[in-house]
Amino acid sequence: MQTPADYAARYEKLMIPSLDGGADLATNIAVDHYLMTVRTGGYDERTRVEQKILKDLSIRRKTDKAAKIVIRVTTPDGVQERSFNSLNHNDKNDQLWKLISYPYVGKGSPEGVQALLQLLAVELPGNSAMVKPANFQAYCDKWLGVDCNGLVGNYLRHVYGGIDWADFTTTKSGLDPNTDIKTIWDAFDGVERTSAADINFRELNLLVMVEDSTGKIKPGGPSKPPGHIMISQPREVEYDTGLKAMLGVPNDQEVPGLIVLESTAAKDVADKKSGVAKSVYAYANHPKFKGVLKVRRGLNNTPLSVKIKGATWSG
Repeated sequence: MQTPADYAARYEKLMIPSLDGGADLATNIAVDHYLMTVRTGGYDERTRVEQKILKDLSIRRKTDKAAKIVIRVTTPDGVQERSFNSLNHNDKNDQLWKLISYPYVGKGSPEGVQALLQLLAVELPGNSAMVKPANFQAYCDKWLGVDCNGLVGNYLRHVYGGIDWADFTTTKSGLDPNTDIKTIWDAFDGVERTSAADINFRELNLLVMVEDSTGKIKPGGPSKPPGHIMISQPREVEYDTGLKAMLGVPNDQEVPGLIVLESTAAKDVADKKSGVAKSVYAYANHPKFKGVLKVRRGLNNTPLSVKIKGATWSG
């Protein structure tokens, strides 16, 4: 099974295959900036995308009435192809629309970004490319990105949960990039850890931010204060000392740290960038709430209060 670190790294170096199986359209395309909501003008942009794809389909069907919308994407199992009869943003179960529209709101998967860019680059008589491959990166920087739910939710749904990368609606699951943090937490089949001693770095650990004043999970969502969700790299751990001021443990005590993957608005002190990040989360018991952990975020050396669930890793 693909690890969280390997999955997160895909957002930083995407390969966009060609539709005809020839040379790739582009390589090393990054969609790793933090994006929690649609950018200004993004809804109109998605309308333009839908119109372009439907016009391409109409042109093809003038000579082939059975023509479909075809995509080819690179996955850990190789290049895979899917075809769709049409595209309709008004259909809540339209798989292709979910796949290519989610990247505009921070919920996209690596496969979704590939499919979107590939379709935008289609050149047909009477309908030119909306975005040429040479401009893929600039387009991604302007319109696309990924938030914490997008990164963790896609990993849990499509890798850990084994749901096909093109299935965003037909298979029901609380492990979903477009649900709130509490829903993902409840759906994850791990065991909630009630103390630092219970945490096992060998497992797949899910971390969610809680309110410092109550110890309750911050679910996030459009009408609620932002929350945060993260996931650990199984079987990896680092230790640190000198954390009395941050975590309240003696400075000479070795404190374990999970290797955590996330997409965050916080900037990494190493590269000064927000978005997809990997860092060490040293952890200790919260001084006030049982079942809550206090962590030191490696990416920016700040404290955070979280709950953690661990699940056996068999990857």
